[in-house]
Amino acid sequence: ETQYVPGVLWTDEKGQAYARVAPTSFPRSPEGNSVVVHRVTSYSKKALWDAVKVWFEGGFPAGGGIDSSGAYIHKFPGKGGATWQIYTPQTPNKQKVPIAWKSFANPVALDPSTFGYKWDQQLVSRYDSKEGPLVALPEFYRQVTPNNNKAEWAVIRPADVPAESGLSEYRFHRPKKDRPEPYVTPDDPKSCWKKPGPVAGPFQAYPGDGSVVTYYWYRFADQPALLNADLTDREREDLQAKVEKIHRTWAKDRDYLAPPTLGKLAEIDPALIVTPPAGLEAGYVPIVTRQAAKE
Repeated sequence: ETQYVPGVLWTDEKGQAYARVAPTSFPRSPEGNSVVVHRVTSYSKKALWDAVKVWFEGGFPAGGGIDSSGAYIHKFPGKGGATWQIYTPQTPNKQKVPIAWKSFANPVALDPSTFGYKWDQQLVSRYDSKEGPLVALPEFYRQVTPNNNKAEWAVIRPADVPAESGLSEYRFHRPKKDRPEPYVTPDDPKSCWKKPGPVAGPFQAYPGDGSVVTYYWYRFADQPALLNADLTDREREDLQAKVEKIHRTWAKDRDYLAPPTLGKLAEIDPALIVTPPAGLEAGYVPIVTRQAAKE
């Protein structure tokens, strides 16, 4: 799933519509393909639930690792596509015209557990970035109506764009935004954020987006989300006991899921990996109460 991609449209005096979309890229494999979905996995209770249930009922502690015999990896038939359209904000839904996606992107099962695209190398371009090799999608389109009488946006070469359209010279810039208002939580002393409230803090973290994150350490059962989860006090305390067992037994320096067979894992901003104060290692969690732009 993608968010909106910026674009610009132009129509000539004969009513022929042209468009340009902002540069858009996909990761590229050594073979020139792009992996979109890999190893979609469903798990039965055998994967982890059963072992944890025995543990919580007084049995041997569960190690926390996923039992692969309780996992099912879905298979891809190689079908698919995209529903990308080019339109202005005022365009009614029924008048939005799709991109002729399959003219340059062929959906395939790259292997039984991997879905992706093979690209028409005449219509896409390759380049290398600091994040790795990429495929750049076509930027220029002309609206056409094929034999099926359904309009679509067909890929055209930059040289086929009318000079008077200004599309070739158009540049997409990052939109200017006002300084964002801080994200805050209630200060009411009777609110779930304050009663019973945190046991340590405030602390601050400085992620790479330039903001300042203020957080406190709460007892797990006393965090605001659980106070509003329609649980009885007894249920919350039972949950607290289970979480303390997990925190003491499942160390953070172990692998619990099998590593990926291709690609690389996403990274977490190291500023968001925090260490609990002494004595709060088991049964306590960091809860953010404010995030604001750095002064």
